Amino acid sequence: MATEFDSDYTRYQADRSALRKYVRRIYLKRAAAQVEGPTLDFGCGVGELLGYLPAGSRGLEYNKATVEYCRSNGLPVDFYDGFQDGWSLSLLDGNEGLRSMVISHVLEHLDEPLDVLRQLLEAARRLKIERILVIVPGRAGFKIDSTHRVFVDAAMLDRAQDQHWSIRRSFYFPFPFRRAGDVFVYNELHAVFQSTAR
Repeated sequence: MATEFDSDYTRYQADRSALRKYVRRIYLKRAAAQVEGPTLDFGCGVGELLGYLPAGSRGLEYNKATVEYCRSNGLPVDFYDGFQDGWSLSLLDGNEGLRSMVISHVLEHLDEPLDVLRQLLEAARRLKIERILVIVPGRAGFKIDSTHRVFVDAAMLDRAQDQHWSIRRSFYFPFPFRRAGDVFVYNELHAVFQSTAR
């Protein structure tokens, strides 16, 4: 997997056309509207969402070339290898004041997305994070990227709920029904996990 994410992938993310950047802002604003307080953008890519998140937010990214790109643009992004760390977010100690986490277009890149999500939920609980927004592509969007491994749907996300986390709401965006994602590449599933301790 590591060889798939390099400077070429960083350029693929950063060098979008003006039209795609304009449309993407709609998606970024929609995501940012669903979090509260300082937010951890897990798998933040080139850091586009960070500009819309509350003060004190930060990003973690697996692609070292992308981390360098973000830092060169003044973004608070750190390299993180969840494979080595067991997805425990051990580089964070809970004193960062984070209240939310976004996992956007990350899980579909993994061989065991449900297991990883469960481990991230446990790590978030340790960090006293209260809300987690998960965004995954619909079926058409899943098929267009060769780095996608496993299709993540609402049923899989439902199975991640436990006594500590429940899905407060889930919906499809921008078209509010699942079947749109079968044909429209940019239709996404959003699921907001809320801590039951809140």
